[in-house]
Amino acid sequence: MTKNQNHHHDDASWSYLDHDVLLLVMMQLGFVDFFAFSGVCKSWRSFAISNRKTFMASIPPMSVCISMKDNEDECCYYLKDFERRNFKPILSHLAERICVGSTCGYLVLFSRKTRNFWLVNPITRHELHFRNFPRDISVGYLDRIRTILVFSPSIPRWVFVILYENIVIYTVDKEKWNHVSSIIPILDLHFFKGKIYTLHTDRSLGELTLNWKQKREPMSLEIKNFLKPDLLRPELVSSNEKLYLIDRISKPEKILELDFGEMKWVLPEKTISEYIFFISILNPSAAIKPKSWAGLRTQYKSYDQLLDNDKSGHCMFFYRRVWYFPHDCSDVHLLDER
Repeated sequence: MTKNQNHHHDDASWSYLDHDVLLLVMMQLGFVDFFAFSGVCKSWRSFAISNRKTFMASIPPMSVCISMKDNEDECCYYLKDFERRNFKPILSHLAERICVGSTCGYLVLFSRKTRNFWLVNPITRHELHFRNFPRDISVGYLDRIRTILVFSPSIPRWVFVILYENIVIYTVDKEKWNHVSSIIPILDLHFFKGKIYTLHTDRSLGELTLNWKQKREPMSLEIKNFLKPDLLRPELVSSNEKLYLIDRISKPEKILELDFGEMKWVLPEKTISEYIFFISILNPSAAIKPKSWAGLRTQYKSYDQLLDNDKSGHCMFFYRRVWYFPHDCSDVHLLDER
């Protein structure tokens, strides 16, 4: 390849490398290397941006870590991949801001002093701010917060939904908050295939419809079999296609799958063993099939200090305080309002 075929130049330009070859090279890179790849030249940057979603889908979840400054008044957040490499500090100067989870590719930070939520996408650097949260949250209750960022096509606008102390609070215009409470207390909030599901203390399942004109508590779903109360710490977890209920307290962890055709909880199929469950103390958690990851399960044996895994032979469970899912940085949680 030459820049000018009218002249007999023998020098090749990396920017003119065949796109099929570029794709092969890019898909072998790690998370950090991808950004160096995209900075080589304009041509490679354009290629990286157009194929970012494909690349991010091939990257395993990353743990969110905190590094304290010397004076311990400030901290910075960074991502750690499965090769124990650190993605340089993505958030700094965060005095009094605490990470309470992630959603839709954003890290969710909360300031108790100002009661503001600050969402930042560590990949795109895009930020969203939701101010003046109407309730005080003590430090000991931060792990009870559940957050979901969705996009409403009917407005159209981003909607930030928060579960705290049985009250779902969501905002449309980033200033005014709307309250929805439930007669049966809510344990968990989860987004799956365009809908927001609620899990209640009696182990029932509901669907939250965000109505902009009036407050409406979650609609109870008619599930044919009622769950036993022996689930000590139930939590909703989903893959791309399935919605699961797990109990993280039991060992090995109990897993049930919702059969939407029969509308009942069933034992998962044997194919459940193909998934790895990434469980966050905060939120969200996810079940992911690592078919596109290099090394597959064998690569996880060296991460016992970083992760806890279930050795029952059925599923693998990895626990961290906050997981960050790179594939979410290119996705939009589109709310189904039909």
